[in-house]
Amino acid sequence: MTTAARRIEQAFAHQAPDRTPIFEIFWPYQPIYWDVAGRNMATDQGLAWDAMADGVAWEELTEAQAKADLAMLEFFELDMVHLEYGTPRNYPRPQKTGEHTWKLNGRDYHWDDHIHLVVPTHTRAEDGNDILAGASEEDFERKVKAEADLPLPAPNLDLIARFERLRQLADAKGLKPVYMAEVGAGTAAAHYPVCMWMWMMEEPELYLYWLKRKKAYGMAMTEEYLKRGATVVALGGDISTDNGPMISPALYTEFVLPVIQEQVALVHRYGAKAVYTSDGNHWKIKQEFFFDSGADGYKEVDYAAGMLMPRLIEEGIKDRVTIIGNVDARQTLCMGTPEAVRKHTRECIEWGMKGSLPGGHILHTSHSVHEGVPVDNYYAMWNEYRRFFGLPEKARP
Repeated sequence: MTTAARRIEQAFAHQAPDRTPIFEIFWPYQPIYWDVAGRNMATDQGLAWDAMADGVAWEELTEAQAKADLAMLEFFELDMVHLEYGTPRNYPRPQKTGEHTWKLNGRDYHWDDHIHLVVPTHTRAEDGNDILAGASEEDFERKVKAEADLPLPAPNLDLIARFERLRQLADAKGLKPVYMAEVGAGTAAAHYPVCMWMWMMEEPELYLYWLKRKKAYGMAMTEEYLKRGATVVALGGDISTDNGPMISPALYTEFVLPVIQEQVALVHRYGAKAVYTSDGNHWKIKQEFFFDSGADGYKEVDYAAGMLMPRLIEEGIKDRVTIIGNVDARQTLCMGTPEAVRKHTRECIEWGMKGSLPGGHILHTSHSVHEGVPVDNYYAMWNEYRRFFGLPEKARP
């Protein structure tokens, strides 16, 4: 067993590793990639859209993505790696319309120099809701009914090719991290359109038609990742806001929890670990979320929503569920000084060592290194971790 795998195993077993394991999720195209992996079609969305408009081959794009993933793994010396979905083989190709503008599916896009991403030029009311995907609620309902008796969807293995290539590249260098896949199965109720919340109460058969297909696809993708060597699976998806669950505890228990339990059981059959992933404040569904789910770990530990390590210890959660977090990625990492980030990181590590059992903590942000996190602040967090455990700090490349 590699050192990284042993650390992660001990963290999940609530045993004291030689040092707290470290894990991170870097959002695609976050400028931190530019330091470590260079600025190219795998790390800069503008360059990616240019390459796709020029007809870059799927294989070439996948190779570039896997090499960028490898560079981040190697530089940051991560014990556990988050597996990003790759690009579908028959991906929709944008058309370049100007130096920093494109058109895709009839819609205009441009480069936003503030967040370093390609964004729609004109916003729409349905933007941000992947379920509706631009459809009206009436069209969405018709689609769900029309698909009710169709064959269940098969997994898209193109999306896993990036992971497979990353693993080949890492193996060739002797790097053996733990790989975490992240696969939803339709249970992220915080992202449902309002009509689906109404279906759960008034037309549950409609909701269950939709959920059946999402669950089937999620379970199939989960199994494909597990077959290929992922030993941790993040699942669930957002269920709460800062003020509590988006649906009632009764609806959560009736509709969402059984799917979570089924997916957790699948992960356990492969001898892997299941991690419940959700932003928000879950105290009103503490028993169901943390314990009845059967999850081994908890990710997206939302510091700003009140999911604080002292209470996770006090309530007995940290001694039963491994905490993956929770350096605040909403306020401290975004708006704090590097010194404030360092102080917060030290406190997080120290809290992670408390409780009646010695392990049970993997250092990570409270969500991810997203576009709002200044690069210098993540380096401050990461180097404070290294300083805490007597490792040499690394300068920004």
